[in-house]
Amino acid sequence: MSNFHEAAPALLGSTLLQSEEKHESLKPPPASCGSPDVDVGVLEGGFRYGEVTAIAGANRTGKTALAFQAIASHLIRYEDGEVALIATTDPPLARLKDILIVRLEQSRRSPAFTESGYVHKRRAKPVSPTRDTMNKVSLMLERVRISRVFDFPGVIEAVSEFSADLEEDDQAGKEKLDSDGHERSRSIADSEDEAMEDLSAEPEPRAPTDDNPNTPKKPSASMLVIDNIANVLGSTMTKSQVQGHALLANFMRSLHHLTKRRHICTLLMNAAVGLRSQNTQYHRRPEDQVSVFASTVGKPGLGKHFSYLVDTSIFLSTLPRSKDDADVAYGDARESRKYEEVGMIEVLKDRYGSREGRWSAFVMEAGLELRGVRM
Repeated sequence: MSNFHEAAPALLGSTLLQSEEKHESLKPPPASCGSPDVDVGVLEGGFRYGEVTAIAGANRTGKTALAFQAIASHLIRYEDGEVALIATTDPPLARLKDILIVRLEQSRRSPAFTESGYVHKRRAKPVSPTRDTMNKVSLMLERVRISRVFDFPGVIEAVSEFSADLEEDDQAGKEKLDSDGHERSRSIADSEDEAMEDLSAEPEPRAPTDDNPNTPKKPSASMLVIDNIANVLGSTMTKSQVQGHALLANFMRSLHHLTKRRHICTLLMNAAVGLRSQNTQYHRRPEDQVSVFASTVGKPGLGKHFSYLVDTSIFLSTLPRSKDDADVAYGDARESRKYEEVGMIEVLKDRYGSREGRWSAFVMEAGLELRGVRM
């Protein structure tokens, strides 16, 4: 008689817990955003590995700069750590290079500034980067794989190739341990369905380390950045909301599985919608107010259901820095003179922690150094 309808054997809760704890023990520490104040006060250490973090905001609110700070932290901490950057527009790689230079120089010498209340006092004149720093930056940039895509199927294929590369690296490590030097050809999925299957495929057991044969090999840390996912989904959402959300949900399930299984730090850049209206009779509905600040308009794009597909949802905005700046920005006269703004980072959702509702002000010095600001 066929055993097709027999149920799978039950697993003990203690066995599943032991497996989960073993998996979590391999998770790397969070990637810093570049500012200790923001890391500690808002992010509880930084962007977590093994989780999908969405960073939404309007243009020029610092989404790409924040992602580049996380990339710099990742490349500096892990000598063999790689980054997959999937860009829907031309990425400003010169800025990433400059951020790496600044971060390396900060670690090499004493900081050029010291924070004292609201004042940043200059302590020493910044020096030009050394030849050793430039060499390190060049080596770090070689670990950044950039994929330029123009539509959502391109995003799916790029993530599938990234997953295949991780599997290939595992196989190469096993072959090295076995003293087998033959190369394995890399296959790329030919369709979206095959790509989704590749993302959800379970990895083979990892080879043991040389020090302890019974200890699984700790995987090298990886980071995946998609900038900007809203750019490639906008046309699909416009044509059909149902089809767009179904495609996005299927992709996010596979991406979440890959991220958690591989302990990847995944960052998704998203746009902001509802920033302004040409209709003078328009009034914001209560559900449109996602920020803790009443003067902050807009909310993350891709619909309200997108926040349920990620682990952490972060929203970036800008606000006047002082009362005088606010009088200029929001006053009845609406003076034409310029006013100073600061960036605001808010955690709208945190599935696995207690960061939800936390916020902080920050400034991006010369677009390269992220510094917390006391309000």
